[in-house]
Amino acid sequence: MRGITKVIYYITFGTFTGFEEYVLEFSPAAEQKGRYIIEKLDEIGKEYKVVSLAETSKKECCILPGKTVSCLDYGTYTVWKSFGKPCRIVHKLHYYYRRKQLEQFLSTLSKEDIVIVYHSLLFADIFFKYKQKNKFKFILEIEEIYQDVVDCSREKAWWERKVVSVADGYILATEMLLQEIPQQRPYIVVNGTYHIEKKRTNSFNDGKIHCVYAGTFDPTKGGAAAAAAAAFLPENYHMHILGFGTETQTDQLLSLISAVQKKSNCILTYDGLKYGEEYIQFLQKCQIGLCTQIPDAKYTKTSFPSKVLVYLANGLRVLSVRIPAVEQSQVGKIIYYYDIQSPQEIAKAILNIPMQENYDCRSLLNQLDKNFGKNLKQLVERIDNEVAR
Repeated sequence: MRGITKVIYYITFGTFTGFEEYVLEFSPAAEQKGRYIIEKLDEIGKEYKVVSLAETSKKECCILPGKTVSCLDYGTYTVWKSFGKPCRIVHKLHYYYRRKQLEQFLSTLSKEDIVIVYHSLLFADIFFKYKQKNKFKFILEIEEIYQDVVDCSREKAWWERKVVSVADGYILATEMLLQEIPQQRPYIVVNGTYHIEKKRTNSFNDGKIHCVYAGTFDPTKGGAAAAAAAAFLPENYHMHILGFGTETQTDQLLSLISAVQKKSNCILTYDGLKYGEEYIQFLQKCQIGLCTQIPDAKYTKTSFPSKVLVYLANGLRVLSVRIPAVEQSQVGKIIYYYDIQSPQEIAKAILNIPMQENYDCRSLLNQLDKNFGKNLKQLVERIDNEVAR
């Protein structure tokens, strides 16, 4: 690889083998996407260093030292010193401590370094300031514009726009995010993880068609819509709800599931939260994956639902609400859609999916996987060989 870059840094949120005792907090979707990008960085064949900003979830008083482990063939993975947070005050102190650690780290970088950053509202101001100060080559990985997704202060929204404006290149989760970045800057698009999961198992072998909603119980994300649709499905269908949420969100969804179960011919079950191999095996027993988020939520304009690719990677047919981020994505042509956000219309669309037809989503994912590896290498090389702005 040409260029003068000393090392590639990838700053993200997640964990790796060797950090089990740290019990780090992170979004499962962010962790999965980060792992995928690490694998593709490794394929470039150049030294890279991953830094995780994830914090321990431990509540007891404890100190976890900073630690670095080997990462695949060419990289290292580092988690900085952290401490348990038994109360809100200590939690706040940890936040400022982590910011100080990040500032100290970025202050050591120069224009010879490439820094790939998983975008976050928490640290947008720091990355902006040190990009301006130290002139490192800056690639911003944007999953969504967070001020469109969550309530945030006017100050944080301002810093988010500022950090987006100074990146030298971008890794975007969807083409729709092009409207959020400066024109003429280099970018690549990766909707999510294009890995194909090896086939583990066939099905539940009970003669039923199994549908699954897997994800957050945030009311805008569609878990309740999927559960409500079960009331309009016949007895040869089984609707599974998997996922996580706040205590209130989970209680509300469980109450809805209980109410629908009493009047539904379709079997409707809440199957808890599953991780790793257990999660993959469960998905592969199902035939239809549901992406039933509310279509008019502001974030749907630019945010690609990560669950779509998770379903496809495991061989499921996918039913999604018709939104541009999905329909215009690289997998948009193999997705089934519904247009009206109602339980009846979702159920109707499920029943219209041709289950007897051959469905091959894995060949497309395999090609997208190869393309992304090539595109990431080209983006890194381009940024490496351009003069820092």
